[in-house]
Amino acid sequence: MKKHSNKNKNIFLIYLVTTVILITGFLFLYSFQSLAQEVNTNLNSNNQINTNTENVNIDINNNISQDNNVTNNNQINTTQTPDETVQELNQQIDEKKKILDDLKKRTQTYQESIKIKQQEALNLNNQVAILEDQLLKTSNEIQTTNVEIDQLNLEIEKLEFQIVQKEDELSKERDKLSEYIRILYHYDQKTYLEIFIVNKTFSEFFDQLKYTKELESNVKTSLDEVKGVKQELEGDKLESENKRTELEDKQVKLQNEIQVLEDQKVYKEDLIEITKSNEQKFEELLKQAQAEQQQANAEIGTLEEQAREKINEGGVDLNQEIKTLAWPVSAEGGISAYFHDPTYIFRKYFEHPAIDIRAAQGTEVTAAANGYVARAKNAGMGYSYVMLVHNNSLSTVYGHISKIDVAEDTYVIKGQLIGLSGGMPGTPGAGRLTTGPHLHFEVRVDGIPVNPLDYLSSIQ
Repeated sequence: MKKHSNKNKNIFLIYLVTTVILITGFLFLYSFQSLAQEVNTNLNSNNQINTNTENVNIDINNNISQDNNVTNNNQINTTQTPDETVQELNQQIDEKKKILDDLKKRTQTYQESIKIKQQEALNLNNQVAILEDQLLKTSNEIQTTNVEIDQLNLEIEKLEFQIVQKEDELSKERDKLSEYIRILYHYDQKTYLEIFIVNKTFSEFFDQLKYTKELESNVKTSLDEVKGVKQELEGDKLESENKRTELEDKQVKLQNEIQVLEDQKVYKEDLIEITKSNEQKFEELLKQAQAEQQQANAEIGTLEEQAREKINEGGVDLNQEIKTLAWPVSAEGGISAYFHDPTYIFRKYFEHPAIDIRAAQGTEVTAAANGYVARAKNAGMGYSYVMLVHNNSLSTVYGHISKIDVAEDTYVIKGQLIGLSGGMPGTPGAGRLTTGPHLHFEVRVDGIPVNPLDYLSSIQ
């Protein structure tokens, strides 16, 4: 009887243990299912990161292949360490900066010399001396621009080298991430029982999952940091390339300025020959130029009043609210003389009521706004000009016109061709003592000259 009782107890214990094991197993299976979902989510996230990494590397390769022309000009010593290469480039950049400092000091010296001569008495020889200093100053500025371009090339080379280094670092981080994803995929293919058997205890199992999750987070953070650095470096490189393009454009403008100054110098030397260095004859030419300017000013003032009376009598509405005037010629060549310019060579005789915009002889001149042609004066070899009257009490004057393409008492629209620029000494429309090819552009309010730059869009 006692043996039978013990046997029943043993059976009950077996059933009890079996039940506990089954319940525990179901609990573990539920836990494993949740963990598997988390692992799958991380796997998908890392696959996306890996794809993004490949796209980033493709972008880097494309950018680098497009800029091979820059790196070919300044070859990097491949036997050096990365730090040594960067240090060498920095030294070359510093050398260029020292050269630039010397060139800028020399430019300042020329500028001071020009300023002193401009304050001296106005005579022909003095003007030629000023032009010679201006030629030296402009030539020095061109040399400065060339050195600045060399410096930018070095900076671009340095940035591209650093981008390549970061690309290598990025590739290594991608390899780490790929290996991690492979491990996660390997675990995902195992059954819950296999995972449980591999780890001796549940603590080891959860420690392993925690470790892999931390590893994923660390690698992703590192990858994001490298990508951020790479983007910053590419931005710097693009900025340097844009600046280099601007400097190359500036160099072209300076070369044009050299040509203008050469023309001025030849003209002044011709004047010396014509006047036989007779200052009295030079004074007579200055007085003639002054009278020519005064006559034009008087005509413009009277003509504007008459033109507005005609417009009002005819009930004509120019149909434009003027806020900004259009440039009558391209501003790319720059401005050679400003409104009331203190350095204007004839200022002792008359103020400069306009801006002089550099323009090659025969450049098309267009209307700055809708307007009425109040004057289209063809003075032969004298000073020829076109005057337009606009709304808002505004009027514009276009001087040194070599060919006039509009008639008086007609209307023009903004951007319409009104003539061709001039200013070349000894050509039609240039007038006396002109300083070379350009467009003399005036803006007036109620007949009074104002600064045209206050009404034009800024120079790009």
